[in-house]
Amino acid sequence: MLAVKELNLSDDLMVVRGLCFLWGAIVCLGLLDSLVDGVRHKAGRARILGNTAALLLSHLITIMANEGVVITYGPVVTFGSFAILLLLSVGIVLQVRYSIQRRKTRIYPGSVKESVDRLSTGVCYYYADGRIKLHNDSMEKIWKNLTGKSMVDGRALWETISEGKALSGSCISKGENPIYMLPDGSSWSWRKNKVSADGMELYEVLAADVTEEYALVHDLEEKKERLRHRGTRLKAVGERIDALNIEKEILDSKIRIHDDWGRALITAKAFIEQPDMEKKRGFLTLWERNISYVEENEQSEAKDAYDDIFQSAKSLGLTIDIDEELPSDYDTRNILIHAMAVCIGNMVKHAEATTLHVKTVHKDGRCTYTFTNDGQPPASNVEEKGGLKNLRRRVEAQGGSMFIESMPRFALHIELGEKQHGT
Repeated sequence: MLAVKELNLSDDLMVVRGLCFLWGAIVCLGLLDSLVDGVRHKAGRARILGNTAALLLSHLITIMANEGVVITYGPVVTFGSFAILLLLSVGIVLQVRYSIQRRKTRIYPGSVKESVDRLSTGVCYYYADGRIKLHNDSMEKIWKNLTGKSMVDGRALWETISEGKALSGSCISKGENPIYMLPDGSSWSWRKNKVSADGMELYEVLAADVTEEYALVHDLEEKKERLRHRGTRLKAVGERIDALNIEKEILDSKIRIHDDWGRALITAKAFIEQPDMEKKRGFLTLWERNISYVEENEQSEAKDAYDDIFQSAKSLGLTIDIDEELPSDYDTRNILIHAMAVCIGNMVKHAEATTLHVKTVHKDGRCTYTFTNDGQPPASNVEEKGGLKNLRRRVEAQGGSMFIESMPRFALHIELGEKQHGT
């Protein structure tokens, strides 16, 4: 029974001895790492000396455990060794915690690389001969996606990007600010700068993710194209509306002539029933105007829109006085035809005028057309409605401006860009 008890006791002591040796060895490694870290980061002398003393003490305990001294010298030495190892372990934990906090608040040579690697923007710095001083993980990843190779030459990097030589992806633009679309669909904008560091010139290449911005630009371009097509269609519709307005003004004028014929017949009847000189003058004036319209209407139809407006004016007994030849370009031509048609209609309806004057003034690459008549001035300010309102819309659509004077006489001013003049 004693032999078995001694064997069990020996086994327990061997476990204690092994545990003490293993613990001491771990503490030694921890203290050695802390000592090396303190020397590398130039820690204070007290910390270095303390770590050295603790390392020697833990090493001594490890040797004692290995030789069995911790066991053979009784429980006081055993428990004392374990207590010392426990204190040293707590000290190591506190130093590790302190080192972690210090790494978060202080900058070390490796901190710059770690920070740059965390950037989503690709960064590369290289010397004039192409040797790379620093580049981050994002730049390496972008370069591999474009070429399938690792980055070894900064100068080759920029030449490849700026000249659009990448093997994969699509080059959106080249030159000083190239943009590439990677195979994964992301878009990257590149830029190169010249910087100085430690008295040496370096080149900085940055690659920024502009996927969302490029998608927005592309979407805006598509919308702009759709708006352009709609604008073209609206312009055609507007021209058709203008043409209909001109036709309406001419139709209104013809209706007025028809009414004049009615009045002429009534005047003739009144003159026949009761002749007098006043009725005779009114009768002759109306009949001369209507006969003139019939004679002009029997002539050949005008071949040009200008001719149409002149023929319409003549058919109404009106004259258009133009001081110089008007532009022959399509847009300006139609605007002036519209303006003359509106003025003629208003002359017949309101002013009882006989002549429409068109004066042209050229200044600073702009041309101002002024329309006046010899009729009665307006009784109040002229309101823009109907033909005048549509005319303003068309003038402003061509980048021009329109101004109306009511007093002392009616005047319509239209300013447009200088155009080629001709019949």
